[in-house]
Amino acid sequence: MELDFKYLLLKHGDGARYIFESACDKALKKEFEKSFSVKCNPGDEGIDIFVGDFDKPIIVYQCKFFPESIGDSQKKQIRDSFKKAKDSKEYVLKEWNLCIPKALDIEEHKWWATWKSKTIKAHKIKINLLDSTALLGLLQKHKVDEEVFDLEDRKLIREIHEYLIKREESIKEVLSKPADIDYSNSVFISKLKSANINEHHQSYERQFFNAEILEKTINSKGISKDIAKLSSLKLNVHDLWLTQYTKNAEDDDGNKLLGTVNERIEDLNDTTLKTTLNVSVVEKKGMLHQFADNCEIGWIKNYKEKLVSYEKNKDGNKG
Repeated sequence: MELDFKYLLLKHGDGARYIFESACDKALKKEFEKSFSVKCNPGDEGIDIFVGDFDKPIIVYQCKFFPESIGDSQKKQIRDSFKKAKDSKEYVLKEWNLCIPKALDIEEHKWWATWKSKTIKAHKIKINLLDSTALLGLLQKHKVDEEVFDLEDRKLIREIHEYLIKREESIKEVLSKPADIDYSNSVFISKLKSANINEHHQSYERQFFNAEILEKTINSKGISKDIAKLSSLKLNVHDLWLTQYTKNAEDDDGNKLLGTVNERIEDLNDTTLKTTLNVSVVEKKGMLHQFADNCEIGWIKNYKEKLVSYEKNKDGNKG
């Protein structure tokens, strides 16, 4: 997840400055054994954070929450802060570090380099810049970023969002089969009947209908990648059937096999059968009946011969 200090502005508004300074303070306390913050008041002597003890020259960190540009006003604040630290009668300044929540652009780098070089030459005090990249690295090193940027909360929100998208796909609208479409004489219905699967035919017809609509819709758009993805998905469904057929096919009763295959489709919907296409579980189950309608699969052993025998008996009964 890409981190940006502007997130503090979005979340905390005017309080972002305090959160920024607090983050720097926490990270520096973990980086240095003797790192201390100074209470903000008119007598803070130009210090936000310092490293060391006041009986010796100290290192000062000045936090300036400049998330946008470094203009004339910001440059003046930087110069004034350094001067206040340099001229303090309470301590001796050994090193001065500016902490800002942004990366400098070319013009800002040119100004900083010129001012820094001139100031170091004049006062023999070491000066450094900790920009957003350096500070983020420090925060991440000591895991302060997890708290400052609400990484756990943001991760949870992202996971919830992904779950909702997945859920939306899983509850894709299922179309009802129009009344004028009659599948009663279709091969896949005969396959069910020949396997003594005599219940829930309306559900199986609805699954078949939705799978047919899906395939016709994707093919009509002519997008080769989507057509290939659908073909790959159907092959996975077929392989799933084949595994269960080899293990569970019975001589005359296909109820167990059909139930097992449907259950496996539900179980593998978000893994093996996952696709970037918007395909519901109902449509994936309907692919089984598409294969059955083409006599590519069945629900009992020797399903092709059993289908022929069923059709002969059915025609004989009509006679």
